[in-house]
Amino acid sequence: MSNIRQEQKVQTRRKIFDTALRLFRSQGVDATSVDQIVKAAGVSKGSFFVHFPTKNAIFGAYVDWLTESLMPSLPGWLTLAPLPGLQQAVDTLTAVVEQDRGFVLDIVQAELLGEPWDDGQPTALQQLFGPLVARAQATGALRHDLTTSQAVDHLLSTYLIAMVWGIRRGESLRTAVSLPMRLALDGVRPCHPEVHA
Repeated sequence: MSNIRQEQKVQTRRKIFDTALRLFRSQGVDATSVDQIVKAAGVSKGSFFVHFPTKNAIFGAYVDWLTESLMPSLPGWLTLAPLPGLQQAVDTLTAVVEQDRGFVLDIVQAELLGEPWDDGQPTALQQLFGPLVARAQATGALRHDLTTSQAVDHLLSTYLIAMVWGIRRGESLRTAVSLPMRLALDGVRPCHPEVHA
């Protein structure tokens, strides 16, 4: 495929993605049809399905976009003490997701049930949190008897479910995830923690 054609493909995908998010934000996910998205984006329905197999597949791209937007902060978080670095990542992610809180259930579904199903690759959020958890384990701030993947899965599962409860209760997402994440972190700390900041 030529570079020009590849660039056009990327631009078309981005146009569909941006248009869908704009419509989701203005009229809600359920009230937005694929027909409305393609009309507003000025693309064919076939083009939509080339890039996204379903309307909800846009949220897989949304989680990827969220993660990509936060990845530049990862080196800075890794310079902090392990647990404060991890907490900073959680706080930053939560602040970004709070801006689109109407998408929380779709974000959770995309992260936990996204396609391709169990392709052996880490999800976008696992890629973001993996290095932070690995560093915390390497310094003894988190347990060594769990793999990094197990610890990340535990923390992300808690985080995602806490967001759902926050939406259900009408709480800010920051409030909703604060206590569950503290409890989840306590569960992956060593039994006799060494002194860590």
